Amino acid sequence: MNTDADAVWDRDAWDLDPDAVALALTVMAPPTMGVIMREAFYGTRRFEDFLRRTGMSPGVLSARLRDLVTQQLLVKVPYREPGTRERAEYRLTDKGRDLIPVMVAMINWADRWLTGDRGPTVSLRHGGCGAPVEAVLECTAGHEIHAAHDVTATPGPGARRRDS
Repeated sequence: MNTDADAVWDRDAWDLDPDAVALALTVMAPPTMGVIMREAFYGTRRFEDFLRRTGMSPGVLSARLRDLVTQQLLVKVPYREPGTRERAEYRLTDKGRDLIPVMVAMINWADRWLTGDRGPTVSLRHGGCGAPVEAVLECTAGHEIHAAHDVTATPGPGARRRDS
């Protein structure tokens, strides 16, 4: 963000609650929510697979999956294998798929700053050509954003002016 934002707008004159960043982080709290979304992003759909791949207890996993369905990030879809009872699998909704760029950006960031000498544990590649996948920030006119000072924050339509 532009660190010289006061030259553009009086930040203290605006009430920005509910803040978009805080709202987004609440959806992904506690961290186990993000772990489940990661698995859904990697293609996990069934409870037993989430259980095995996340290391969560069945009760915690059930509660988190229920929350993600309530948040409309995942949807339960019934399935039945021959000779078994009907069960549900969990699939990303459009709202959940819209988190994919966020997940890619988090993976890119963690790979750069947190994995250390060991390096990344997952390599994201484009299915069409095999090239590495990276999150790219750009404006709607197609200009890439390379630094925080290239972004200027201004009050949005949901901001309210504080009474002086």
